[in-house]
Amino acid sequence: MAKIMVTGATGLLGRAVVKQLELTGHEVVATGFSRASERVHKLDLTAPLAVEAFIAREQPQVIVHCAAERRPDVSEQNPQAALALNLTASQALAMAAKANNAWLIYISTDYVFDGTQPKYAEDAATHPVNFYGESKLKGEEIVLNTSADFAVLRLPILYGQVEKLSESAVLVLVNQLIESRAQGVDHWAVRSPTSTADIAQAIDKMIAQHIEAPIVLGIYHFSAAETMTKYQMLLTLGEILQLSTAHLTPESTPTDNAKRPRDCSLSCARLAALGIRSDIDFATGARQALTQSSGALAALGLTL
Repeated sequence: MAKIMVTGATGLLGRAVVKQLELTGHEVVATGFSRASERVHKLDLTAPLAVEAFIAREQPQVIVHCAAERRPDVSEQNPQAALALNLTASQALAMAAKANNAWLIYISTDYVFDGTQPKYAEDAATHPVNFYGESKLKGEEIVLNTSADFAVLRLPILYGQVEKLSESAVLVLVNQLIESRAQGVDHWAVRSPTSTADIAQAIDKMIAQHIEAPIVLGIYHFSAAETMTKYQMLLTLGEILQLSTAHLTPESTPTDNAKRPRDCSLSCARLAALGIRSDIDFATGARQALTQSSGALAALGLTL
């Protein structure tokens, strides 16, 4: 077993990663900032000296860097804040990890691609179309330039157990089910909604393989196999929650403020070669996530 530091441990993905690694028996050092608690160390990742001192003191063998500004619209409106988390913090972590002989997994995004030539292999040319994608790509570059032994894990849109539906760009769609007014929903951008529990298991397996033989390095993709638009996700969510979708109209043109790529579907061949694959379909995974998020549903007057 290993001592593993997880950044963004209070976030959507971070919580799932901490839960999975603890189940496996690893010693987890969870870090957060605005939602730090007794079990989560408060650490400002944008303060390089604090990051360096924390890692020097804790001496983790592995660092899973989940913390990020993940919202494209927010990144577009406040690029400096996005760079502080997605680039500056990643650089500080990478340098401290290298100095203390820790192995780093940097969580990235399918938005490093422009969405014109799916499915994207791990070595496909990158071309982000919004600032969020640019900032995450810069983070990838700084991490891998710091050490070629580090790993980058690109992920698509996520869902999982939430405290508030707004934590997930997938589950937040439930709000559109309970608004009975007629409204259009994006049926243009193709996404691959992926369970955080599924991702956490993949990260756990990557770490296990790295501990056994340090050959897990460079860029990897992990994604569920199904591709769906937001409209199609809502049809499934409506079926799970037994809520009508009759008031929703599919929109065949982009509806978001920040520009989005059309289809960034990922090829996951490198992880598949290691025996690591996604095995949760959206209907099953979404039902599981909603069941585990009873508090968030109850706040909207919903039960499952």
